[in-house]
Amino acid sequence: MECWRLRQLANSLKHSGDGMVLAHAVREITEMLDEANIGVVDLVGRSYDPGIVPEVLEVQIDPELPEGSSVIDETVSPTVTWHDQVISPGQIIVRQAPAKPRDSVEGIA
Repeated sequence: MECWRLRQLANSLKHSGDGMVLAHAVREITEMLDEANIGVVDLVGRSYDPGIVPEVLEVQIDPELPEGSSVIDETVSPTVTWHDQVISPGQIIVRQAPAKPRDSVEGIA
């Protein structure tokens, strides 16, 4: 998980010398994790599916999204896997389109 945090920091500093050094270190660490069959999964930008593993910490309504859609807006902590088995379910923030108003039912005031 800390490797993921370092990657986020390296991306924010990518135009500086420090960012390039940090990015190289992150690549080295990532290679070691890959060799140990440890995966770090960041789902930002993907469509949200209620059946996925990460815990949803917050849902933000976004009127700009198409009706019925939702997207993972932020990863608070990534999902960690070992040999493709989840060992730590991440935490995410989801943006979703507003719920459409229910049609009025005839006979109910």
